[in-house]
Amino acid sequence: MTITTTLTKIMATSSRRVLLFSVVAFVFFFPTSTFAFVPSLLRHPSSSTISGSAAIVAATTSIIGKNTAIAMFTGIVEEMGTVINMEERNDMTLWDGTKGKGTELIVRGDVVMDGAYLGCSICVSGVCLTATSLDPTQKIFTVGLAPETLDKTYFKSLQRGQAVNLERASEIGGRNSGHFVQGHVDGTGTIVDKHIDGDSLRITIKIDDDYVDAIARYIVSKGFIAIDGTSLTVVDVDLPARTFSFMLVGYTQQKIIIPKKSIGEKVNLEVDVLGKYSETAMSSLLPRLEALEAKVESLERQLSATATVAGSSGDNKQKMMRSSASATTTESARPERMITEGTPSFKKNIGDQGGLGVDPNTYMMKPEIRGGIDTLTNTNDDDNNSQDYGSGGSSSKRVTLTPDPKMDDIGGMNQW
Repeated sequence: MTITTTLTKIMATSSRRVLLFSVVAFVFFFPTSTFAFVPSLLRHPSSSTISGSAAIVAATTSIIGKNTAIAMFTGIVEEMGTVINMEERNDMTLWDGTKGKGTELIVRGDVVMDGAYLGCSICVSGVCLTATSLDPTQKIFTVGLAPETLDKTYFKSLQRGQAVNLERASEIGGRNSGHFVQGHVDGTGTIVDKHIDGDSLRITIKIDDDYVDAIARYIVSKGFIAIDGTSLTVVDVDLPARTFSFMLVGYTQQKIIIPKKSIGEKVNLEVDVLGKYSETAMSSLLPRLEALEAKVESLERQLSATATVAGSSGDNKQKMMRSSASATTTESARPERMITEGTPSFKKNIGDQGGLGVDPNTYMMKPEIRGGIDTLTNTNDDDNNSQDYGSGGSSSKRVTLTPDPKMDDIGGMNQW
Protein backbone atom coordinates (compact mmCIF):
# COMPACT_ATOMS: atom_id res chain seq x y z
CA MET A 1 0.00 0.00 0.00
CA THR A 2 1.46 3.37 -0.98
CA ILE A 3 1.89 6.24 1.45
CA THR A 4 -0.62 8.30 -0.53
CA THR A 5 -3.25 5.58 -0.21
CA THR A 6 -2.56 5.21 3.51
CA LEU A 7 -2.78 8.96 4.05
CA THR A 8 -6.05 9.12 2.15
CA LYS A 9 -7.54 6.34 4.26
CA ILE A 10 -6.44 8.02 7.47
CA MET A 11 -7.93 11.36 6.41
CA ALA A 12 -11.16 9.60 5.48
CA THR A 13 -11.17 7.85 8.84
CA SER A 14 -10.60 11.18 10.57
CA SER A 15 -13.52 12.73 8.71
CA ARG A 16 -15.74 9.81 9.64
CA ARG A 17 -14.74 10.09 13.28
CA VAL A 18 -15.47 13.81 13.38
CA LEU A 19 -18.84 13.19 11.74
CA LEU A 20 -19.57 10.35 14.17
CA PHE A 21 -18.68 12.53 17.12
CA SER A 22 -20.96 15.31 15.85
CA VAL A 23 -23.86 12.87 15.51
CA VAL A 24 -23.23 11.42 18.96
CA ALA A 25 -23.00 14.89 20.44
CA PHE A 26 -26.33 15.87 18.89
CA VAL A 27 -28.26 12.64 19.44
CA PHE A 28 -26.77 11.52 22.74
CA PHE A 29 -25.02 14.36 24.51
CA PHE A 30 -27.77 16.97 24.72
CA PRO A 31 -30.49 14.61 25.88
CA THR A 32 -27.98 13.01 28.22
CA SER A 33 -26.97 16.38 29.61
CA THR A 34 -30.54 16.74 30.76
CA PHE A 35 -31.37 13.19 31.81
CA ALA A 36 -27.95 12.51 33.26
CA PHE A 37 -29.18 14.56 36.16
CA VAL A 38 -31.85 11.96 36.83
CA PRO A 39 -29.88 9.82 39.29
CA SER A 40 -29.43 12.83 41.54
CA LEU A 41 -32.52 14.72 40.52
CA LEU A 42 -35.22 12.12 40.74
CA ARG A 43 -35.27 10.53 44.15
CA HIS A 44 -37.68 8.21 45.78
CA PRO A 45 -39.72 9.99 48.48
CA SER A 46 -38.41 7.65 51.18
CA SER A 47 -34.73 8.01 50.29
CA SER A 48 -32.40 10.97 50.49
CA THR A 49 -29.66 9.50 48.28
CA ILE A 50 -30.01 6.92 45.49
CA SER A 51 -27.37 6.34 42.84
CA GLY A 52 -26.81 4.36 39.65
CA SER A 53 -29.48 2.28 37.97
CA ALA A 54 -31.42 2.01 41.21
CA ALA A 55 -31.89 5.77 41.10
CA ILE A 56 -33.40 5.58 37.60
CA VAL A 57 -35.80 2.86 38.68
CA ALA A 58 -36.71 4.80 41.79
CA ALA A 59 -37.11 7.95 39.70
CA THR A 60 -39.54 6.20 37.38
CA THR A 61 -41.49 4.95 40.37
CA SER A 62 -41.56 8.45 41.81
CA ILE A 63 -42.86 9.98 38.60
CA ILE A 64 -45.80 7.63 38.33
CA GLY A 65 -46.43 7.56 42.07
CA LYS A 66 -48.50 9.91 44.18
CA ASN A 67 -45.58 12.05 45.31
CA THR A 68 -43.08 13.35 42.77
CA ALA A 69 -39.64 14.31 44.05
CA ILE A 70 -37.61 16.11 41.42
CA ALA A 71 -34.32 17.44 42.78
CA MET A 72 -33.74 19.80 39.89
CA PHE A 73 -33.86 23.57 40.17
CA THR A 74 -34.12 26.55 37.87
CA GLY A 75 -32.27 29.14 39.89
CA ILE A 76 -35.41 31.26 40.18
CA VAL A 77 -35.62 31.92 43.92
CA GLU A 78 -39.15 31.60 45.29
CA GLU A 79 -38.62 33.30 48.63
CA MET A 80 -36.11 34.33 51.23
CA GLY A 81 -36.17 32.16 54.34
CA THR A 82 -34.64 32.59 57.78
CA VAL A 83 -32.17 30.38 59.63
CA ILE A 84 -33.80 29.24 62.89
CA ASN A 85 -30.94 27.19 64.16
CA MET A 86 -27.87 25.22 63.05
CA GLU A 87 -26.25 22.79 65.45
CA GLU A 88 -24.02 19.77 65.54
CA ARG A 89 -25.65 16.74 67.11
CA ASN A 90 -24.25 13.46 68.39
CA ASP A 91 -27.49 11.51 68.33
CA MET A 92 -28.03 11.32 64.56
CA THR A 93 -29.51 7.95 63.61
CA LEU A 94 -27.44 6.14 60.98
CA TRP A 95 -28.45 3.51 58.44
CA ASP A 96 -27.63 0.59 60.72
CA GLY A 97 -29.50 2.02 63.69
CA THR A 98 -26.41 3.29 65.46
CA LYS A 99 -25.92 6.87 66.50
CA GLY A 100 -23.51 9.25 64.86
CA LYS A 101 -22.47 12.86 64.72
CA GLY A 102 -23.92 15.29 62.20
CA THR A 103 -25.03 18.84 61.55
CA GLU A 104 -28.65 19.92 61.25
CA LEU A 105 -30.04 23.15 59.85
CA ILE A 106 -33.53 24.41 60.65
CA VAL A 107 -35.07 26.98 58.30
CA ARG A 108 -38.38 28.82 58.22
CA GLY A 109 -40.12 29.32 54.91
CA ASP A 110 -43.70 29.81 53.74
CA VAL A 111 -43.78 29.05 50.02
CA VAL A 112 -41.49 26.04 50.10
CA MET A 113 -43.65 24.34 52.69
CA ASP A 114 -46.51 24.12 50.21
CA GLY A 115 -46.47 20.54 48.98
CA ALA A 116 -43.36 19.63 50.98
CA TYR A 117 -42.99 16.06 52.24
CA LEU A 118 -40.33 14.05 54.03
CA GLY A 119 -37.45 13.37 51.67
CA CYS A 120 -38.29 16.20 49.30
CA SER A 121 -35.47 18.40 48.05
CA ILE A 122 -35.28 22.11 48.83
CA CYS A 123 -32.57 24.40 47.51
CA VAL A 124 -31.16 26.52 50.35
CA SER A 125 -28.91 29.32 49.03
CA GLY A 126 -27.87 27.13 46.14
CA VAL A 127 -27.48 23.88 48.08
CA CYS A 128 -29.76 20.96 47.33
CA LEU A 129 -30.83 19.59 50.73
CA THR A 130 -33.21 16.83 51.77
CA ALA A 131 -35.99 17.61 54.23
CA THR A 132 -35.73 15.23 57.19
CA SER A 133 -38.37 16.87 59.36
CA LEU A 134 -41.37 19.12 58.66
CA ASP A 135 -43.45 21.32 60.95
CA PRO A 136 -46.28 22.79 58.84
CA THR A 137 -47.74 24.70 61.78
CA GLN A 138 -44.57 26.71 62.37
CA LYS A 139 -43.58 26.65 58.66
CA ILE A 140 -40.18 25.21 59.41
CA PHE A 141 -38.24 22.30 57.95
CA THR A 142 -35.06 20.54 58.97
CA VAL A 143 -32.24 19.39 56.67
CA GLY A 144 -28.95 17.60 57.27
CA LEU A 145 -25.59 19.04 56.24
CA ALA A 146 -22.99 16.55 55.08
CA PRO A 147 -19.26 17.21 55.57
CA GLU A 148 -18.91 17.76 51.82
CA THR A 149 -21.58 20.46 51.99
CA LEU A 150 -19.81 22.22 54.83
CA ASP A 151 -16.48 22.04 52.96
CA LYS A 152 -17.77 23.48 49.68
CA THR A 153 -20.11 26.19 51.03
CA TYR A 154 -20.07 29.02 53.52
CA PHE A 155 -22.68 27.26 55.67
CA LYS A 156 -20.19 26.75 58.50
CA SER A 157 -20.60 30.43 59.21
CA LEU A 158 -24.41 30.53 59.15
CA GLN A 159 -25.98 32.34 62.11
CA ARG A 160 -29.46 32.41 63.58
CA GLY A 161 -31.69 34.93 61.89
CA GLN A 162 -29.55 34.98 58.69
CA ALA A 163 -31.50 35.10 55.43
CA VAL A 164 -31.21 32.33 52.84
CA ASN A 165 -32.65 31.83 49.35
CA LEU A 166 -35.22 29.06 49.00
CA GLU A 167 -36.55 27.20 45.96
CA ARG A 168 -38.56 24.03 45.62
CA ALA A 169 -37.54 21.38 43.14
CA SER A 170 -38.93 21.98 39.67
CA GLU A 171 -41.17 19.61 37.76
CA ILE A 172 -40.23 17.88 34.54
CA GLY A 173 -42.10 19.55 31.73
CA GLY A 174 -42.64 22.70 33.78
CA ARG A 175 -41.38 26.19 32.97
CA ASN A 176 -37.72 26.96 33.49
CA SER A 177 -36.97 30.67 33.51
CA GLY A 178 -33.39 30.14 34.67
CA HIS A 179 -31.07 27.27 33.79
CA PHE A 180 -30.38 23.74 34.99
CA VAL A 181 -29.27 24.10 38.60
CA GLN A 182 -28.39 20.94 40.49
CA GLY A 183 -27.82 22.48 43.87
CA HIS A 184 -24.34 20.90 43.90
CA VAL A 185 -22.11 23.77 44.94
CA ASP A 186 -18.62 23.77 43.41
CA GLY A 187 -17.07 26.25 45.82
CA THR A 188 -17.28 29.73 47.23
CA GLY A 189 -16.43 33.25 46.20
CA THR A 190 -16.05 36.58 47.93
CA ILE A 191 -17.83 39.84 47.08
CA VAL A 192 -15.11 42.36 46.18
CA ASP A 193 -17.19 45.15 44.64
CA LYS A 194 -20.75 46.48 44.61
CA HIS A 195 -21.98 49.58 42.86
CA ILE A 196 -25.12 50.96 41.23
CA ASP A 197 -25.20 50.96 37.43
CA GLY A 198 -28.38 52.73 36.28
CA ASP A 199 -31.25 50.91 37.96
CA SER A 200 -29.16 47.75 38.34
CA LEU A 201 -26.76 46.58 40.99
CA ARG A 202 -23.41 45.38 39.61
CA ILE A 203 -21.53 42.95 41.81
CA THR A 204 -18.04 41.52 41.30
CA ILE A 205 -17.07 38.16 42.79
CA LYS A 206 -13.57 36.80 43.30
CA ILE A 207 -13.28 33.02 43.29
CA ASP A 208 -11.71 31.76 46.50
CA ASP A 209 -8.24 30.27 46.08
CA ASP A 210 -9.23 26.73 47.04
CA TYR A 211 -11.78 26.52 44.22
CA VAL A 212 -10.13 28.35 41.32
CA ASP A 213 -9.23 25.19 39.41
CA ALA A 214 -12.70 23.71 39.88
CA ILE A 215 -14.62 26.83 38.86
CA ALA A 216 -12.72 29.37 36.77
CA ARG A 217 -12.49 27.39 33.52
CA TYR A 218 -16.26 26.92 33.37
CA ILE A 219 -17.18 30.60 33.70
CA VAL A 220 -17.66 32.34 30.37
CA SER A 221 -18.98 35.74 29.44
CA LYS A 222 -22.76 35.68 28.94
CA GLY A 223 -22.87 32.16 30.36
CA PHE A 224 -24.93 30.84 33.29
CA ILE A 225 -23.87 30.62 36.89
CA ALA A 226 -25.81 30.01 40.10
CA ILE A 227 -24.87 32.29 43.00
CA ASP A 228 -26.47 31.36 46.31
CA GLY A 229 -28.89 29.34 44.20
CA THR A 230 -29.86 32.29 41.97
CA SER A 231 -29.57 31.76 38.22
CA LEU A 232 -27.58 34.70 36.88
CA THR A 233 -25.86 35.73 33.67
CA VAL A 234 -22.14 36.45 33.73
CA VAL A 235 -21.41 39.95 32.43
CA ASP A 236 -17.64 39.71 32.10
CA VAL A 237 -14.75 37.57 33.26
CA ASP A 238 -11.18 38.44 34.31
CA LEU A 239 -9.39 35.11 34.57
CA PRO A 240 -5.98 36.48 35.60
CA ALA A 241 -7.67 38.28 38.50
CA ARG A 242 -10.01 35.28 39.07
CA THR A 243 -13.04 37.59 39.11
CA PHE A 244 -16.33 37.86 37.28
CA SER A 245 -19.29 40.19 37.55
CA PHE A 246 -23.07 40.07 37.16
CA MET A 247 -25.96 42.51 37.41
CA LEU A 248 -29.25 42.45 39.33
CA VAL A 249 -32.30 44.36 38.12
CA GLY A 250 -34.53 46.15 40.63
CA TYR A 251 -37.07 43.33 40.94
CA THR A 252 -34.45 40.65 41.62
CA GLN A 253 -32.77 42.86 44.22
CA GLN A 254 -35.91 42.62 46.33
CA LYS A 255 -36.26 38.81 46.07
CA ILE A 256 -32.83 37.40 46.90
CA ILE A 257 -30.25 37.74 49.65
CA ILE A 258 -27.20 38.78 47.58
CA PRO A 259 -27.84 42.56 47.63
CA LYS A 260 -28.03 42.39 51.43
CA LYS A 261 -24.51 41.01 51.67
CA SER A 262 -21.57 43.29 52.20
CA ILE A 263 -18.18 43.41 50.50
CA GLY A 264 -16.04 40.62 51.95
CA GLU A 265 -18.94 38.18 52.53
CA LYS A 266 -19.05 34.74 50.95
CA VAL A 267 -21.38 33.35 48.32
CA ASN A 268 -21.96 29.80 47.08
CA LEU A 269 -21.04 29.15 43.42
CA GLU A 270 -22.29 26.47 41.03
CA VAL A 271 -21.16 26.56 37.42
CA ASP A 272 -23.27 25.42 34.49
CA VAL A 273 -23.16 21.62 34.47
CA LEU A 274 -23.30 21.50 30.67
CA GLY A 275 -19.74 22.81 30.63
CA LYS A 276 -18.64 19.89 32.79
CA TYR A 277 -20.33 17.34 30.57
CA SER A 278 -18.74 18.91 27.50
CA GLU A 279 -15.29 18.75 29.04
CA THR A 280 -15.77 15.12 30.06
CA ALA A 281 -16.96 14.12 26.60
CA MET A 282 -14.05 15.87 24.88
CA SER A 283 -11.41 14.58 27.31
CA SER A 284 -11.83 11.03 26.02
CA LEU A 285 -11.82 12.11 22.38
CA LEU A 286 -8.98 14.66 22.31
CA PRO A 287 -6.11 12.18 22.95
CA ARG A 288 -7.31 10.07 20.03
CA LEU A 289 -7.55 13.09 17.77
CA GLU A 290 -4.08 14.25 18.80
CA ALA A 291 -2.64 10.79 18.09
CA LEU A 292 -4.36 10.77 14.70
CA GLU A 293 -3.01 14.22 13.84
CA ALA A 294 0.51 13.12 14.80
CA LYS A 295 0.19 10.07 12.52
CA VAL A 296 -1.05 12.20 9.63
CA GLU A 297 1.85 14.64 10.07
CA SER A 298 4.32 11.74 10.08
CA LEU A 299 2.86 10.32 6.89
CA GLU A 300 2.89 13.75 5.26
CA ARG A 301 6.61 14.09 6.03
CA GLN A 302 7.28 10.63 4.56
CA LEU A 303 5.22 11.49 1.50
CA SER A 304 7.11 14.76 1.04
CA ALA A 305 10.48 13.00 1.36
CA THR A 306 9.42 10.34 -1.16
CA ALA A 307 8.25 13.00 -3.60
CA THR A 308 11.60 14.81 -3.28
CA VAL A 309 13.59 11.63 -4.03
CA ALA A 310 11.31 10.76 -6.94
CA GLY A 311 11.68 14.28 -8.32
CA SER A 312 15.47 14.08 -8.18
CA SER A 313 15.47 10.70 -9.95
CA GLY A 314 13.11 12.05 -12.56
CA ASP A 315 15.44 14.99 -13.24
CA ASN A 316 18.35 12.60 -13.83
CA LYS A 317 16.26 10.52 -16.21
CA GLN A 318 15.19 13.61 -18.10
CA LYS A 319 18.82 14.70 -18.44
CA MET A 320 19.76 11.28 -19.83
CA MET A 321 16.84 11.40 -22.23
CA ARG A 322 17.84 14.87 -23.40
CA SER A 323 21.45 13.70 -23.97
CA SER A 324 20.25 10.69 -25.97
CA ALA A 325 17.89 12.83 -27.99
CA SER A 326 20.69 15.31 -28.72
CA ALA A 327 22.96 12.53 -29.98
CA THR A 328 20.21 11.13 -32.15
CA THR A 329 19.49 14.54 -33.59
CA THR A 330 23.17 15.06 -34.47
CA GLU A 331 23.36 11.69 -36.18
CA SER A 332 20.14 12.26 -38.07
CA ALA A 333 21.31 15.69 -39.21
CA ARG A 334 23.45 14.04 -41.90
CA PRO A 335 21.83 14.57 -45.33
CA GLU A 336 20.23 11.47 -46.82
CA ARG A 337 20.59 10.71 -50.53
CA MET A 338 17.53 10.17 -52.67
CA ILE A 339 16.92 6.51 -53.33
CA THR A 340 14.83 4.56 -55.81
CA GLU A 341 14.13 0.87 -56.21
CA GLY A 342 16.35 0.68 -59.31
CA THR A 343 19.51 1.21 -57.30
CA PRO A 344 21.60 -1.97 -56.94
CA SER A 345 22.89 -0.90 -53.59
CA PHE A 346 19.34 -0.39 -52.21
CA LYS A 347 19.24 -3.60 -50.23
CA LYS A 348 22.84 -3.41 -49.12
CA ASN A 349 22.69 0.12 -47.79
CA ILE A 350 19.29 -0.32 -46.14
CA GLY A 351 20.18 -3.60 -44.51
CA ASP A 352 23.66 -2.69 -43.33
CA GLN A 353 23.38 0.99 -42.58
CA GLY A 354 19.71 1.75 -42.37
CA GLY A 355 20.20 4.46 -45.01
CA LEU A 356 22.19 5.33 -48.07
CA GLY A 357 25.70 6.68 -47.92
CA VAL A 358 26.15 7.27 -51.67
CA ASP A 359 24.18 8.88 -54.42
CA PRO A 360 21.81 6.23 -55.73
CA ASN A 361 21.39 8.08 -59.00
CA THR A 362 24.87 6.96 -60.05
CA TYR A 363 23.57 3.42 -60.22
CA MET A 364 20.56 4.15 -62.40
CA MET A 365 20.23 2.48 -65.84
CA LYS A 366 22.89 3.64 -68.29
CA PRO A 367 23.16 3.09 -72.05
CA GLU A 368 25.77 0.45 -73.07
CA ILE A 369 27.70 0.79 -76.31
CA ARG A 370 27.94 -2.29 -78.49
CA GLY A 371 30.09 -2.51 -81.64
CA GLY A 372 31.30 0.59 -83.37
CA ILE A 373 29.51 3.29 -85.15
CA ASP A 374 26.94 1.76 -87.46
CA THR A 375 24.82 3.35 -90.07
CA LEU A 376 21.24 3.29 -88.95
CA THR A 377 18.92 2.67 -91.92
CA ASN A 378 15.27 3.23 -91.48
CA THR A 379 13.20 1.64 -94.33
CA ASN A 380 9.54 1.99 -94.81
CA ASP A 381 8.41 -0.77 -97.21
CA ASP A 382 4.79 0.20 -97.30
CA ASP A 383 5.48 3.70 -98.44
CA ASN A 384 8.49 2.69 -100.50
CA ASN A 385 10.09 5.65 -98.97
CA SER A 386 13.51 5.21 -97.52
CA GLN A 387 16.04 7.34 -95.85
CA ASP A 388 19.65 6.46 -95.65
CA TYR A 389 21.75 7.75 -92.91
CA GLY A 390 25.21 7.48 -94.22
CA SER A 391 28.21 9.47 -93.88
CA GLY A 392 26.32 12.46 -94.99
CA GLY A 393 23.49 12.04 -92.53
CA SER A 394 23.21 12.17 -88.82
CA SER A 395 24.98 9.38 -86.98
CA SER A 396 24.27 7.94 -83.54
CA LYS A 397 25.45 5.13 -81.35
CA ARG A 398 23.44 2.00 -81.37
CA VAL A 399 22.74 1.10 -77.77
CA THR A 400 21.07 -1.57 -75.73
CA LEU A 401 19.87 -1.17 -72.20
CA THR A 402 21.01 -3.45 -69.46
CA PRO A 403 18.04 -4.33 -67.21
CA ASP A 404 18.32 -3.64 -63.49
CA PRO A 405 18.66 -6.88 -61.54
CA LYS A 406 16.23 -5.46 -59.01
CA MET A 407 13.41 -6.00 -61.44
CA ASP A 408 13.58 -9.73 -60.76
CA ASP A 409 13.14 -9.12 -57.05
CA ILE A 410 9.96 -7.17 -57.48
CA GLY A 411 8.35 -9.38 -60.09
CA GLY A 412 9.35 -7.32 -63.12
CA MET A 413 10.26 -8.43 -66.64
CA ASN A 414 13.35 -10.63 -67.12
CA GLN A 415 14.34 -9.05 -70.39
CA TRP A 416 13.52 -6.13 -72.46
